[in-house]
Formats: sequence, structure tokens, C-alpha cells
Amino acid sequence: MMARILSVILLCGCLAAADQEEVEGGKCERIKLPYCQDLGYNWTAMPNLMGHRDQKEAEEAMEKFSGLISSECSVHARFLLCSAFAPLCSEQVSGSVSACRALCDTVSEDCKDQLKLLPATVALDCGAFPLRAVRRLCMRPPNASELEPEPQPPPRWPFRDPELREHGCPPAHAMSPTGECWPACGQHARYTQPAKRTAEVWMNTLAWLSLLSTSFALLTFCAEPARYRYPERPMVWMAACHAVVATAYVIRSWLGAKAVSCAGGALAVDGLASPACVAFFSLTYYFTLAADAWFANACVAWYLTAASEWSTEALERAAAYLHAAAWGWAGAWTAAALALRRVAADELTGTCGVARAAAGALVGVPRGALLLAAVALAAGACPGIVRVRRALDSRGARRVGRLAIKMMCQKYH
Repeated sequence: MMARILSVILLCGCLAAADQEEVEGGKCERIKLPYCQDLGYNWTAMPNLMGHRDQKEAEEAMEKFSGLISSECSVHARFLLCSAFAPLCSEQVSGSVSACRALCDTVSEDCKDQLKLLPATVALDCGAFPLRAVRRLCMRPPNASELEPEPQPPPRWPFRDPELREHGCPPAHAMSPTGECWPACGQHARYTQPAKRTAEVWMNTLAWLSLLSTSFALLTFCAEPARYRYPERPMVWMAACHAVVATAYVIRSWLGAKAVSCAGGALAVDGLASPACVAFFSLTYYFTLAADAWFANACVAWYLTAASEWSTEALERAAAYLHAAAWGWAGAWTAAALALRRVAADELTGTCGVARAAAGALVGVPRGALLLAAVALAAGACPGIVRVRRALDSRGARRVGRLAIKMMCQKYH
């Protein structure tokens, strides 16, 4: 029994000695450089990252960086230099392991004044250190978490962080007069160039189609105004409003996105700072609301004709009230938007409209109210329309049907 125990002890001792000989006499060797003791690893391999073939040569070269280490300009300077002159060696890793390039960049920035004092023949080349992005191992010191912080979610746009404003805006952004970082003109901060090009094509195409169709309707009215009496007359005013909106978009396509949506190198945060932005917003917002109001007026005329049996002459006598309601409604909301300074540029389309934060109040409320009123009036007119169709001959019934079709086409053309 004792003989077996002695045999096991002798066998373990032989294996340990053989392993020690392989480590010391093979690829890895114990670190002997004075500056590189107590780093968290004890074995290195030659040649090192600087091309030195033995530790004595590496120690002589490292002495030239003694001033950098003693200056304590960076807590990671000693670790970085030792990883270059005495890189980590392990039997479990193929090849030596030096520090990551991010560490070298940080030390170079922290110690740029001390590096200038080094001899001309001595330089710290960060390009020799590996990147973590490539498939090559590299080391980071235990307390180097600040070198490559974890990615944080982007701040809410527009950026209002005081430190961000102090140190500058992110790429593709510029400082606005209000002290916020907004997308810079001509850059692609929130949308890609293909997305902007697609939006531009669709916007211009729809603008021209709208302008052509409404112009045709207006020319038809000018050629024979007597054909468009009440209750059809509101359709003419709807077409005129949509024609103005389409014209504004066509002019914007000629001027370009920068001329309309930019102010001081950034998108117009406060649209009132750009006259072109104010003009575009005023035209499109005012006449869009006016078109909706005239659609509601058309439903009013339709209801009075079908349900209350108003004549054309009676509607024409009330036309002044319809005009006051339509133009006054649009004017009041436009004045409110301008007074509250809720005008901002849009990066995707290069136009100006209601600021996103106020879209619900300044777009949803007025347009939603008009739509609900129009739907209620149209629903109330339906029984009267059925009664009128029964009383009219086929020609009169077709006229009522054409009126309904015209209203829908002008509203959603």
C-alpha cells in the first residue's frame, strides 16, 4: 500500500516538473521587467509587440518611457506599456495578448503633453494595438469600464441635455437659436437620403395631380358659373382651397427643402424665425382648414336642401354666413398657431407645419370637429334625400346623386 502511495507522489512530481519545464523553457516565460510586476498576470512571451526578442532588450527600451509612468498622467499608462513590452502569455491562448487599442487611445489623450517630451525616436503607436471589433484577443485593465461604456439609448429628440449642449451636438445636428440640438440642414439625422427622396417624389406627384384636377374644376366653373349654384357652389371653394395648397407644395419643390425649412443651419424649431417657413405654413394650414370648412358648408347646404327644403335662392341669401364661418374658422386657428409659436419644420418632407407636440390640439381638434359636423349633417340629410329622389323624376334624381359624388371627390381628391 505504501509503495502505491509513493508511486503516485513520484508520478505527480514528474508531471509537475515536466509541466514547469514546458512553461519556463517553452513559449511562455515569467515576467522579469521591474515596471511590470503585480499586473494581474505573470507570464509573457517574446518577441513582444515592439519587436524585442528578449526581456533584457525590452527592459532597456521601456526605460525611455519611465517619465510617462512616473508622471501618473493616466492610471492605465503602466498597464498599457507593460502589455506592449511584456504581453500576456498563456498556454490556453495561441499567441500573446496585448492591451486593446481603445486603452491606448485613452492613454494617448490623457498623456499627450508627456508624450511630447519623449525623444524623437520614441513613439507610442496605437495602430499596433488590436481592435476589439476584429477576431483578436486584447486586454483591458480591471477598472477600465469607462474606456468603452455600454451603449446608452439615444436621448429624446430634440436633445435638451445641458451637457450635450455644452460639448456640442451629435453628428448631423446643429444648435438652434433656442439652444436645442436639431437636425442640420442638408444632413440625414433622422431619415435616410432614400427615404427623403421617396417622400419628395410622392409629395411632388400628388401636388401636381391635385393642382391639375382642381385647376380643371375651377376653369370649368369660370367657363359657366351659372351651372354651379347652391348647393353645388361650396365645391368650387373647396377646389380653390386645395389648389392653393397644391400650389404651395409646387413652389416648395422649386425652391428646395433648405429654402423653406431651414433657419440658421438647422431645421426651423421656431418657424416664425424663417419667413419662408411662415409663408408655407400659413398657406397650407389656413387653406386646408378652409377646405374642410367648405366641405362642412356643403353638408350644411345639402342638409338644408334635402331635409328643410331650402331653395337655391334661399341658400344664396345665406351664403355670406357660410363664407364668414369657413374663412373665420380657418383664420382663427391659423392665428392661434402663429401666436403660440407652434410652427416647426419637418426633416423628411422639408416643409413647415404644426409642431408635433401641438398636432393633436391644432390639427386633430379643428379638423375632427368639422368632420363630425359634416357626418352628422350628412346623416341627417339622408332621409330627406330619399324623399326627394322619390319625388323627382329620374333626371332630378341623377342630379342629386351627382352632387353627392362631387362632394366626396372634392373632399378626398
